[in-house]
Amino acid sequence: MGTSDVLTLDRIRRDLQEFARLAEAPYDAAALDPVLEALENLWTTSVLGVRTTTHPVPQRRLNVRLMNSGSGVDPVTTLREAGLLEFTGHPMEQLLTDIPATVPVLFGVDVGVAHGVEKIWMLFPELISVERALAFPGIPDSARAHAPHLNRYGGEIAIMALDFANRTINLYSQVFAPGHLTPTDITTILTDLEFVPATTEELSILAPTFNIYRTFSWTSPQIQRICFPVRHQATTFPTHLAPELARFVSNAPYAGTAPRAFTFYTAYGPTTRYYKVQAEYTSAQHAPFPGGKAPQIN
Repeated sequence: MGTSDVLTLDRIRRDLQEFARLAEAPYDAAALDPVLEALENLWTTSVLGVRTTTHPVPQRRLNVRLMNSGSGVDPVTTLREAGLLEFTGHPMEQLLTDIPATVPVLFGVDVGVAHGVEKIWMLFPELISVERALAFPGIPDSARAHAPHLNRYGGEIAIMALDFANRTINLYSQVFAPGHLTPTDITTILTDLEFVPATTEELSILAPTFNIYRTFSWTSPQIQRICFPVRHQATTFPTHLAPELARFVSNAPYAGTAPRAFTFYTAYGPTTRYYKVQAEYTSAQHAPFPGGKAPQIN
C-alpha cells in the first residue's frame, strides 16, 4: 500500500492536526479519537485520504477517508458496537444490510476531524448496473426518478456513499477514460439540472474527469449536488483557483513511500459551486479500485 513502517495512531493524529491547520478547519480530539481507536487496525493498514473544501472558513471542514479496507472487513458493526454509529430506522441503514448480503463490497469510512463518523462507503469490486442499484428498497425515490440521467452519464455504479450526518446518498459512476465525459456533456448536464453553469476555465480543467457522482436525499425529488473529479500530481493541480488549495497541496503531510496523487473536485448545485481537494495520505498505488480500474493521474 505504500505506507511507511511507522504509521501509528499518534502519527495520524499529529498529521491530521496539521491538515486541519492548513485547511483552517476545526479539530476536536474528543470527536476523532474514539473513531481512530475503534478502527485502529484499519487506520494503520488501509488507504487514507484527507479532504477539505473552499467553503468560507466558518463553514469549512476537514475529513479523513479510510478507503478499501479489505475483503471481509466490517467497520460498520465495529462502529455500532462502540456507540459511534447510531441506527435510527432510516432507509440508508437497510442499504448497509441488504447490499453487502447481495453483492461483493469493500467498505470505507469518512470521519470529520471535529465531528466523528460522517459517511459509510460501499465500493463495488464488481460494478453494478444502475437498474440493480436502484432496485434496493432503501434507495430514495429521487434517485430512481433520475435513472435515465444516471445511465446516460456514467452508467454502472462503482461506489455508494451513505451520509449519516446529512441524510443523503452519493452514487458514483464507474471510472472512465479522460475525455469520455466532454465539456459539452458537462454543460448539458448542468443546464438540464438548472444548476450553476461551469466557467470556461472549469470546463477546461474538468476535461479529464474520471467519473461523476450525484447526491440525492430522501426528502427532495431533485439531485442535490453533482461533482466532477480529476486526479492530479501536485505539480499539475489547479492551485491557482484558490489560495487554500495551494496551501493544502503544497504542505499536506504524507505517510507513504510511493508517489502520491491529489484529487480536485468541482461541485455544482442550484445556486452555488465550490471546489474540493483530497490529498492521498497513504499511497493508493496498489489499492483495489471499483471495477479494477484506477483513475488516471494527470
